[in-house]
Amino acid sequence: MKRLSIVLAVGLMSVTLQSYDKGLERYINKIVEKKLKDYKRVKEKNKKLRSRVAYLEKHMDSLEDSIESVETKTLVDKVNFGVGFESAVNSYDKKFADNHKKKSNNLYTTKLSLNMKAKIAKNMKFTGRLSMYKYWADSTKHMYSGFDNMQGRVPSDSTLYVERAYVDWKFLDDKSFLPTTLTIGRQPSSDGPSYQFRENTTRKSTYSALIFDGAGDGAVFTTSLKNATPFKNTKVRFAYGKGFQNDQTNPNVANAFIGADNSLKDTNVYGFFIEAPILGRDDTLFQLDITKMKNVIGNAMDSNSSNNINLGDITFVGMLFEGTNINNSGLDLFAHFAMSKANPSNNIYKYGAKNYSLLGDGIDFSKKRGRAFWIGGRYALKNSSKIGFEYNQGSKNWISMTQGSNELINKLSTRGKAYEAYYIYPINRYSFLRFGGVRVDYDYTHSGLYLGEPKKFSSLSSTDKKSAVKTVNNIYLKFGLRY
Repeated sequence: MKRLSIVLAVGLMSVTLQSYDKGLERYINKIVEKKLKDYKRVKEKNKKLRSRVAYLEKHMDSLEDSIESVETKTLVDKVNFGVGFESAVNSYDKKFADNHKKKSNNLYTTKLSLNMKAKIAKNMKFTGRLSMYKYWADSTKHMYSGFDNMQGRVPSDSTLYVERAYVDWKFLDDKSFLPTTLTIGRQPSSDGPSYQFRENTTRKSTYSALIFDGAGDGAVFTTSLKNATPFKNTKVRFAYGKGFQNDQTNPNVANAFIGADNSLKDTNVYGFFIEAPILGRDDTLFQLDITKMKNVIGNAMDSNSSNNINLGDITFVGMLFEGTNINNSGLDLFAHFAMSKANPSNNIYKYGAKNYSLLGDGIDFSKKRGRAFWIGGRYALKNSSKIGFEYNQGSKNWISMTQGSNELINKLSTRGKAYEAYYIYPINRYSFLRFGGVRVDYDYTHSGLYLGEPKKFSSLSSTDKKSAVKTVNNIYLKFGLRY
């Protein structure tokens, strides 16, 4: 019995141990399973965390770029710069009144413009332009580059000129009955309408390029009539400027402008302009202007000489019509008409051995009227390239204030006929090539000059015929950049 009890006890213990082992195994398995699940959750969580870290690392560079961009913008917010760049090759030939010819087949130029803008306040902004214009491999200073309206406008040395520097101050805001802006300083008076079509840019100036093209100092009041009349986009401008200022009559005397000799009067310029869309269309422009130059001087380069003199007054009346991308057709059209009237004083300017008056040779002091027109168009092709044609014509006594033109020919001053055809090929959003040709047929001498009587070539002496240019041709290729 005792032995049997022992066997039963051992058997029961074995069963109990086996049951206990299975329970322990299940318990351990549950723990392991839980740990495995926890491990999988941690592993998945770590995977997501690593993915998030990788995402943050990936975007850290762009975040740094954004921060740098914000910092840079903060630095340049005061003055933003833009670049205008042009480089051209020209092939000129010209024929003189005595029928001899000259050529310049390989004439390269470069012009750089650094454009500046700054938002001073909600109602005030600053605009400027620094310009350099030169022939390749030539830093000879152009004899006319010192003329105030030609600085940075005619090829010279590599000097950087201030072509524009003005402030727009809207002292009567848009809620006023007559919102008015004062523009004061070196004015946006160059590259005016309708040069923007050929130059492949937007309108860059206020005044018709047929009458005025060049740098100029002054003050302009621009008043909007949108709150006073039904004509929402109509503006009226009153302009005052200086064509010449007698601030120093003797450069060898310190502070000579204080109490200067007043015998030579300032050349003051007064202008009145009205501009509006045609029939209310935003793709059109009409402008009417009346401008008067009082006391035109004989020679701006001779301003400190007692020899210089006021020659009289010149009055201009002009109209322009423009249509840009008319009805989204890709067609641009423009037409300019202008008249000039010279009212000479009885003064004579002596230059070398000759006497000059306003549009005369020192003998004739009669009033003289001139007229000119300029028409043209441009069409955008399906490949975004553009073709254009322009024609202008001026009469015997036509005078313009375009001596500051970027054009080496200054075709809009022509007393005769000028033709131009061109093709514009876009390289990208900011740059283009322009290939074109210009022909000028002069009918009279002295185009673009106030001094001297315009004469028919047939009336010239044999000596004068040798220096009188009768026709000019130019074939050019220009690379342009606006950024």
